[in-house]
Amino acid sequence: MTLLLEIPALGCDEGLYETFNAALGLETKVVVASGSRMDACVDQVLAQAPKEFFLLGTSFGGRVALETAVASPERVKVLIIIGAGAGPVVDQAAGLKRSERVRGTEFEVVLKEMGDIVSHLPGPRGPETMEAFRAMSRKGGPERFALQSDAMAHRTDLWPLLSKITCPVLCLWGEHDQYSPAETAMKIATSVPRGTAVLIKDCGHFPTLEYPEETARSVAGFLSISG
Repeated sequence: MTLLLEIPALGCDEGLYETFNAALGLETKVVVASGSRMDACVDQVLAQAPKEFFLLGTSFGGRVALETAVASPERVKVLIIIGAGAGPVVDQAAGLKRSERVRGTEFEVVLKEMGDIVSHLPGPRGPETMEAFRAMSRKGGPERFALQSDAMAHRTDLWPLLSKITCPVLCLWGEHDQYSPAETAMKIATSVPRGTAVLIKDCGHFPTLEYPEETARSVAGFLSISG
């Protein structure tokens, strides 16, 4: 089967997909993109990708995945987006301020602020997911986190370009995602020629951590009919 490239969320690494990949049982490769602009992140992904590949991205990584599919639609054969939008940055100053805080003395403060809403805390793995996000971010360090934050602060409007993505697209969202509302999944799915949206109940921003087995079943089923 074609290789599945996975791009983790802001601050995250291969730990975001470890249990999910074990359940998925496919050949995968994690690419941690960390350029200060989206085009640099796309270049990193394409440099590590085979000629043709499946692509999955979460949050920041989902946005990079969308940008990659727009840039090289002939290479991406299936696209899976988790919790990422296609619109331009809403408040660039706030995004750049976050990068400044992370590079300064407030890395841990930012991790607490984001960790508190990154998962659906009432869910079965809510607190565990929150702590996993913080641990991965600490491991990656503040500069990588800040570079990814920079890229998000400079993102542009992809909505007019989504029609270029002609491969099958799965938009897989946690129903209680506080960063990217579930309605975004529906909007992306209807903005591409071959889109499908799936919502996971009682789940927040990171389905691969909160419901890894259920997420793996959804992805495997989609790949079986699309790849």
